[in-house]
Order: sequence, then C-alpha cells, then structure tokens
Amino acid sequence: MNTPKRKTIALAVAASLSIPASSVFAADLEEIVVTATKRATSLQDTPLAISAFSGSDLEENHITNIYDLRAMAPTLQVRHNGDHGVPLIFIRGQGTIDQTEAGDQAVAFYTDGVFSARSQGSTALMYDMERVEILRGPQGTLFGRNSTAGAVSLVTAKPSMDEFKGKASMTFGSRDKQEVRAAVNAPISDTWAIRVAGVIDQQDGETKFASGNEFATARNYGTRDMSSFRISSLFEPSDNVSWHLSYENFNNNGTGDVPTFDFDNRVQNPTAAGNIDLSSDVIRTRFDYEFDNGLTASYIGGYTEMSQSQIYGNEFQGDTRETVSSGHTATQHELQLKNSDDSKFRWTAGLFSFEEENDIRFDILHGSWGFTSQDGAGQFNADGTPNNTVLSTFVQPNRGLDSTSAYFQGTLDITDSFRVTGGIRHTSDERSDVGGRSIDCTFAQGPGPITINFPNQAAADASNQAGCYYRQINDMKGDWSNETYLARAEWDMNDDVLLFLSYATGWKSGVLVDGNNASLTNSNSSPDVAGNSLLVQNPEENDSLELGMKATLMDGRMRLNANIFTMDYTDMQVTAAVINPVTGESTLTKTNAGSAGIDGIEFDSTILVGDNGTFGISGAYLDAKYEEFLGSETNFNNQNGLQWNSCAFGQAADGGCVGGVWDFAGNTLPNAPEVSFSASYKHEFELASGGVFTPRVRLTYQDDTYLTQENRGDRAPGTYGATDPGESNFDIQESYTKLDLSLIYASPDSRWTAELYLNNATDEAIKQEVQIGGTRTAYTWAPSREGGLRLSYNFN
Repeated sequence: MNTPKRKTIALAVAASLSIPASSVFAADLEEIVVTATKRATSLQDTPLAISAFSGSDLEENHITNIYDLRAMAPTLQVRHNGDHGVPLIFIRGQGTIDQTEAGDQAVAFYTDGVFSARSQGSTALMYDMERVEILRGPQGTLFGRNSTAGAVSLVTAKPSMDEFKGKASMTFGSRDKQEVRAAVNAPISDTWAIRVAGVIDQQDGETKFASGNEFATARNYGTRDMSSFRISSLFEPSDNVSWHLSYENFNNNGTGDVPTFDFDNRVQNPTAAGNIDLSSDVIRTRFDYEFDNGLTASYIGGYTEMSQSQIYGNEFQGDTRETVSSGHTATQHELQLKNSDDSKFRWTAGLFSFEEENDIRFDILHGSWGFTSQDGAGQFNADGTPNNTVLSTFVQPNRGLDSTSAYFQGTLDITDSFRVTGGIRHTSDERSDVGGRSIDCTFAQGPGPITINFPNQAAADASNQAGCYYRQINDMKGDWSNETYLARAEWDMNDDVLLFLSYATGWKSGVLVDGNNASLTNSNSSPDVAGNSLLVQNPEENDSLELGMKATLMDGRMRLNANIFTMDYTDMQVTAAVINPVTGESTLTKTNAGSAGIDGIEFDSTILVGDNGTFGISGAYLDAKYEEFLGSETNFNNQNGLQWNSCAFGQAADGGCVGGVWDFAGNTLPNAPEVSFSASYKHEFELASGGVFTPRVRLTYQDDTYLTQENRGDRAPGTYGATDPGESNFDIQESYTKLDLSLIYASPDSRWTAELYLNNATDEAIKQEVQIGGTRTAYTWAPSREGGLRLSYNFN
C-alpha cells in the first residue's frame, strides 16, 4: 500500500484498530480492511468467504495463540496435539493430524505474507497483532501452497512514524497463570520507525502424576512456558517506496500433554517427565516500489530456523518417546507485480519459491534406558512372547522440499456494478529423503551415536546376538506439478449488497512415506531408491463452487455475510491401505481416499444494539463425508470391529477383514460437526466519572463430532472379555455449549483498563485427541474452567 490514497486508508484503519475495545461506539460499524486478494480492500467488498479480526477483537476474546481461535470463524476447528504441543487446524472438516516433518497442512499458514510449512511454527504466540484473516475454501491461485482447505493469515502491527507510544498488560489467573505483554513504537525520523514487542506466557498444567510415580515432583503435563519477542522496522523514504523488516524469536519450554481417562481428574502414570525445548528464529521482509505508471513491484521474503528436542512418556503406550534432535530451515522468495487499484482491469502476477530442509532423530524407548514402564508394557508382544527390541529409532538427516510456482489473477469491470475475475497458478514440487533409516536395537541403546551391527532383522535374528539393525530404508524422492484455477463473477446488487459466484480448485502435493523394509537387496549399501519412490501419498485435489453475499444493512449498523458451497475432493490424503497391483497384498500406510464431498452453509453477522451494545453471531451447517475410502481399523481388526464398518475385500477367517482393509465410504470426516455456532454480546455503561464498564458474554455451541475416520461411536460390552462394560461415544466429542464471561473497566482517559474474566464457565469437557486401547479410552482435553485478572496500560 504505497499510494497516498492507500496510505490514508491504512492510517485510518490503523487508528480505528488502536481504539480501546471499551470506547463509546460510533453510529456505524467500523470498516475492516483486509489483504486476502493481495490488495487492500474493505471486508465487505472482498468476494471471498473470509473472517477478519482486529487487534482489539483478539484482545477482548483472549486470543493469545492459534488454539484460542476455535469457533471464532465458521467451520474453523483447532485441535491440540498434546505430546508434541502443536496445533492441528481444520476448515470445513479438512486438515491433517500429521504433525511430523513428513506431513503437510491442508490449511496454509502465513505471517506477514511469509508461508509457514511446519505446524510447530504456527504455535508462535499471537501478540501485537494488527489483524487475523481466516480464508475458507481452496486458495489455489494467489496463495496456492497447500491451501486446499483454506488459509490463516496473521498480520502483525507495523511501526508508525506518527508518535512514540506503547502498551503493556499483565494477566494473573487460574493454575498460576502469569502473562506479560508489551509493545513500544518509536519513530526515528519522519521516514523511519521501529517497533519492539514481546510476550511471556506461563501456566501450570492440569495433568498430574499418579501417586508414587518416580517423576511426581516434575512439572505437570500440560504446563505452558512460552516466550517471544519481535523487532520490526518500517522505512518509507518517499511516497513510492516502503520497506518492512522484522526479526522474531519464539521459545517453547513447556511439557506437552498426555491423555487421561477423566476430564475432572487428570492423572497419568507416565514413564518420563515431559519437556519441550523448541526455539525458532524468523526473519521476514517486504519491499514495495510504486512506479509512476501505477505499477507496484513487491518482494516478500522470509527465513526460518527452528530446532527442537523433546521427551515424554505415555502410560497407555508403555514407553518413553524422545526427539533427540530436530532441525528445520525454510526460505521463501516471492516477486509480485500488480497494477493500480483504479484500473478497469486490475491484475496481479507473481513468482513464488519455497525451500525447506528437515533433520530428525526420534527414539521410542521400550521400558528401559532408565525409564521403566510401570506395568512392563512394551517389553512383550501381543502373544506374550518377549519383545527383544529395546530401542526403535528414526534417523532422518536430510528430508527436503523445493517448491516453485507462478501465478496470475485479474479482475475486469464489465459495468460499474458487475465484475469478473480469473486466475491460474502453476506449482512444481520436488521432495527428497537422503540417508533416512529406521533402526531397531535389542539392548538399551542410549541417545548417543548408534552402531549398526546387522544390515537387517533377518541377519540379527540369525546371529542371536544383541545389536542394532536397519528396519527400513527411507531413501526416496518424488516430484509433482499442477495447475489450479479461479473463476468468479461479482455483482453489486446495490451500494450495500455484494453477491458473488466462484469456482476454485486447490492442490496439495504428494508426501513421501517411510520406505521399504530392509533386506539383503535393499540395504544401506544398496538402497532401493526407485522402489521406495513408489511409496508416496499422491497429491490431493479439490474443487469448490460457492455462492456468497456481503451485506451492510440497517444504515451501516448491521453486517451480514453468508455463503453456500459444495466441495469435491479427489485423492484426499489420509491413512489407509495400499494394494500391491502385482501381489494383491495390502500395506497400511499414509495414502489417499478415493473421494470425499463437503457441502455447507456459513454465516457471520455483527449488529449494533442501541447506542452502546454489539451483538455478534456466526455459524455453519456442514455435511462432510467420504465417498470412496478403503482404510485400516487399527484398534479393532477382528469380529468386534464389524459393528461399525464393512470389509472392503470380504471377511477373513478370524472374523476380521481380508488384508485388514475396511470400507469407510459414507463415514463423516473427523472434526466436521454438522452444526456449530458462536454468539457474543457486549454492552458499554458510561459512568458519571467518564469511566466505562463493559460486561461481555460469549457462547459457543458444537454438536457431536467424530474424532476418528472410523466413526465407531459406541463400543459393545465384552469387546475385551466378559467383564468389559463397553463404552459410549468413545471416539466422539459429544455436543457442548461453552460460556465465556468478562467484565472490563476503562479509565476516563482510556489509558488503563482492568478486566475480570471467566473462560469455560460451565466447565465443559472438550476432547482434543483420542487414544484408543484397553478397556477404557483416554483423551487429551481442552482447558477446564479458568478465571483471571488482566491489567492493561496504554501510553504515548
């Protein structure tokens, strides 16, 4: 945004976003400007299914990280992967539960235009934000990279040359919550300013150690200990030049979490104390130059370097798991050229390059190495015979991706009220694994270097000696390319109502999976790279047809946005069965469902009530089902599992399915509740002193939601023997209504505020993850009821 006109809009929007939430309302709803089309446009003039939240919206809703965005936008679901402490994001029922370096998200994540490939990076605390934009549906042209489900775009607060100013807040709450946030804006000259912001967020976890556990004095699982700071610079030496540069550091030193049976009594008997040591450093930059003819050339670049080590022990798995070391680097370059916003035909073209490299060593320690399982689990096979494997490890020194793309999108004004838009993007991805090995050891191998005694398990078994051997050879490579498209028609029905009809496609590139089992012909000395490269998860494709409306009603006092859509997926990436076309044998691995269909209705509305009240409501109806899907029943591959799904290739002699392959066609996608909505109301009461009290209430409803693709529901009594009572809804999050309350007092000069808050006031049990096995199912849980006090101060 470099023209004087655009700068005026930007400054006006920034000023409106900096007004405290407790200020007296104006007669109209404030305008929200977004950049979802790579141009600055009003939310109500943007023909996309998009939700946008200003910095003040985030503060009053206690949005401090990506997890807190749950239910803030229609069909947005955010689950928490407990042990790794990373978010799993879903839009319209589509996302991924794979948080490893081998997986890719279906929801693209950006901060100031820089793409984040690893879900670990998106845990960065959302502080000192200008706004958050949530785009629903495939974003295959302007954004492109792995955005079949949608995109989340964070926009940080930028430095300003206007004045020296700052803000700070302190929060104290349940479970010894302590949070400090601060930001300072400092003009250096009329053309240069810097901004410094930071946050420390700490809170005790809710998952306790069982009485007598040797790690009982350690921190509870679920403990938060995160910090981050950002330094940013904005340099504008003339009206046609703008350069933004920022450096951000993020640290996570929490514990992760482990599942428990009960929401109210979270107790585990883990084999190790949890600990995460994650650090990331990110540089982001954007340089804009506007030519005299109205063309603007932009460069958007980013560099990420992240390292992590971690350890956790899960009672129900009966082992200890450690990320001995993990590294991630990523580099983005994007060149963008666009013409003037005033042109009859407005176009944007760009070149995008993204490269990442990952390395990891991940160990599974079976009841040894100083961490002894409480019940000896993991030391014996299912049939009771000894399991000699004491260590299973995955060593991947070089797993990389190179992605390049080119895109073009243009909008033509047919008349003053009717426009058409078309776009195309070509993407090429290349992935490679070099030197990756899965290794088993028959003794208590420590975290130091591993000495390979045998090339494979057969050689180890033949020698009858302790040692380490290769279980899998993971060298492989793959490359894919694709074109994605957008076609859209927009009609201004009148000055207050916009209608749009769009067709868009999305694409998510293929994924490499673990390679072939080690053998005498596929060993360290002669890896079968060609054979391994057939073991891939094919690209995922989808198309979406959408009819939407943006309306500003009641003389500017009501905003109503709604859309209806239908989406078809081909080769949706899931965990399922691969059938060998030569032998007919099936292998369970990450692969693709044949197809899936997702239909739905979404809406959100904001209404000014009287002079001082604001009512907001958003919601969705979703019908998301697999149409073709041959998958695995990993926990119940026997006669008891037949109560939920049918066999794909007939029933086996043991009562299970031939090849262990089941038919999940017709099942509902996980994390896709049929009905969900959120409603909020706040009302300002101005006191005689000039101070303002603002009570606020927010209610969130979600109906029954499957947590697994198997859609099991109830488990029949006797599954694990005559004394097994069975379980109800054991892979379902039952419907719930969550209530959040707050009361804010703002001083007469609006410089300081004090807020009392109570989140999850009715103490709803909300499941995050499910771990099935044994006679009871365990879950990781969202936070229970928590309250606190937040004090804030603004100065200039």
